[in-house]
Amino acid sequence: MRRTLRILIGTTVFLPGALAAELNHLPQPWRQEAVVMGADETDNEERYLHELSFQHSQPAPSVIDNGIRGTGGSVGSRRLYLDFRFRQDFGFNENRQGFLLDIQRSEDFDGSYDRQLVGFRHQLTDATEVWLQGDVFPDKSRSDIYFSGRHSFSNESWIHGSWILPDAYFNSKTRSDDAFVDPAQSFFIQWHQPAAKHQLGTTASVTYSPPSTFESREESLVVENETIRGALTHQLRRGHWSLRAALGGEYTRRHYTLDERPGTIATSRDHISFDVEAVHKHHRLQPGIGMHYFYLREQGYTGRNLDEIADVRRKEPSLSGQFRLPLTPAVTLTPSIYLSVPDIEQNYSKSGDDNHHGFTGKVALPFDIVLSREENAILTLATTFYLHKAAFGGGNLQLHWPM
Repeated sequence: MRRTLRILIGTTVFLPGALAAELNHLPQPWRQEAVVMGADETDNEERYLHELSFQHSQPAPSVIDNGIRGTGGSVGSRRLYLDFRFRQDFGFNENRQGFLLDIQRSEDFDGSYDRQLVGFRHQLTDATEVWLQGDVFPDKSRSDIYFSGRHSFSNESWIHGSWILPDAYFNSKTRSDDAFVDPAQSFFIQWHQPAAKHQLGTTASVTYSPPSTFESREESLVVENETIRGALTHQLRRGHWSLRAALGGEYTRRHYTLDERPGTIATSRDHISFDVEAVHKHHRLQPGIGMHYFYLREQGYTGRNLDEIADVRRKEPSLSGQFRLPLTPAVTLTPSIYLSVPDIEQNYSKSGDDNHHGFTGKVALPFDIVLSREENAILTLATTFYLHKAAFGGGNLQLHWPM
């Protein structure tokens, strides 16, 4: 017992982590709809408790693994949280070339988004390959171009870099009067170090979108934007325990000039979240515990969808716990509990204040159904219930299918 406590305490101190990490391990380039329109609704006190309880139940694959990985759940009577990715590398010519397909659907603080990256990779040497990908639309002005390269080292680690040109042909192809004053671009870099014995190891990722300026005459505004988003994840086995830690964050600065309002509105977003999770893999019930923290500070203009001046501060420490109950060879029930004490102050210029200080919680009853044991395909169906009030907490559907 003392050894177990030392492992958990050591993990908590030295290996912080975050729910945002998985999202930020993918390139997150500048998006026009994000900086111009923004999110289309404000977040209530349970918004990120929902996201915590709907997180992926199966361990994250390596960032280069193929397959389907998706989770979706109700976060309100009219809103569905969805995080989905289908990635497939169709290798040919002894895997020295490959056709790349990467379909993504998720959301961030600026709202939901879709990406359908298609491309090609070519191996220059045994250790180095180059990629060309695009998020292509019938409207050529909306297409993004990704130039990437990856180099592998003798210790099986690798580094990957991308130069992304969002809306690469916008000024010359758009039919609107909108235009880039300073073109947008984004840079993505990722480093991965596998652990011993083929464990997942450590991954670090950063996306940087340097200052750019976009003028939207259709929405009667000019916006300057600079964003940095990053993630660090560490996963390993220590004794009987499977340990996971992740850290994610965002730094965004914008300046809006609105036709109907004199002056410039300085807008900022600072976000950090981390979680630490430990699961006893050799116990019959595989009990697990997690510690989580979510911080968000936003000030300024929200974009045209909400059209508000906002001042948001959220601090949400949480604990989670779970265990597994095999019901049949193909079905397992994993009762889970989520306890949080959010400190939320949200002030808006039109819709007023939306503050919360106190306890929130959920209990979840997810059933993991093995669809194919050979391919490790798992479908998860879950219902959740609030602990701070007598109400249904939303349903959750997940599919994990390595390929």
